[in-house]
Amino acid sequence: MLGELLVPGGAGRSTELEALAARAALYATRARGDGTRRVYRSAWRGYAAWCHTLGREPLSGDPDLLAMYATRRADDGVAVSTLRVDLAAIRTAHLLAGVPLDLRDPRLAMVVEGITRKTGTRPTRQAAPAVPDVLRQLLASCQPATTALGARDRAMLLLGFGAALRRSELVALRLGDVERVPGRGLRLLVRRSKTDQHGQGQDIAIWANPAEPRLCPLTALDSWLAHRNKATDLDGWAAESVRGEWPLFCAVTKAGRPTGVVLSDKAVARLVKGSAARAGLDPERYSGHSLRAGLATAAGDAGAALPDLMRQTRHKSTQVALAYLRPADLWRNNVTERVFAAKKPDAVG
Repeated sequence: MLGELLVPGGAGRSTELEALAARAALYATRARGDGTRRVYRSAWRGYAAWCHTLGREPLSGDPDLLAMYATRRADDGVAVSTLRVDLAAIRTAHLLAGVPLDLRDPRLAMVVEGITRKTGTRPTRQAAPAVPDVLRQLLASCQPATTALGARDRAMLLLGFGAALRRSELVALRLGDVERVPGRGLRLLVRRSKTDQHGQGQDIAIWANPAEPRLCPLTALDSWLAHRNKATDLDGWAAESVRGEWPLFCAVTKAGRPTGVVLSDKAVARLVKGSAARAGLDPERYSGHSLRAGLATAAGDAGAALPDLMRQTRHKSTQVALAYLRPADLWRNNVTERVFAAKKPDAVG
């Protein structure tokens, strides 16, 4: 294990190496994104608790123990995708502890394959996409844009939709990451994402919608910035470079004053679900992912090409991106249209 790295050189040298080993272990945990680490921690706690009920050691490296746990999880009705996340989390914990564990061990792999064949891999529940008609309802349920909270929520919904942002990407935006482009709309910089853990960054364009101001990302952002820039922490002395690093979206007090405190990614889910409930929609069908899925679904319905869709959503997997195009492709250029829909009945004499 990293914490056990010792070489000759005296107590001082040993202390230095132990400190380096601790820092190396910390860097190792940073090899995953914040969201992934949260999911992995939750999965590991569930596995460790189950092992303790059996009097077994979680860090045993025993594939037979994992096979039993996989069986238990399958009996509980979890999806195969969730089971695979559990196994990945358990394997990562073993790696960090320096304990060998092979998920390809036949005793474990055959059980997982059997579970997969029995239950299938189709997701059991997906967030409903917030397509434009749904997005209009979510926006209408928000407070007026004359209030700081209403202006912020509208801007978050429209930028999250227009840039197909993940929850963590939306709340991570800084003031300097958004640029107005005259005659076009907005350009956003996503500094880091699920598919860009090394932080190369990617620019995203969002067209303005002057024909429908209530559905215009540029109008919504301008309304929010009018409130955001009045916040105490943005007044006065701060240099432009410093101001650019402050969060674009922040908490708002009950009195309606932006605080400058960055939001958690859970705030996006609460916003979408709360807006859906106020709009009379089923909040259980919507989540923070609904904005991203809504743009991808709407683009597919509008006939977007796969490369154009992937550039906006920043998907690395064509298989995942294609899932948003397929509902429209089921009907577009479908051969049965030539057989049924286009067939005219014979004239009756």
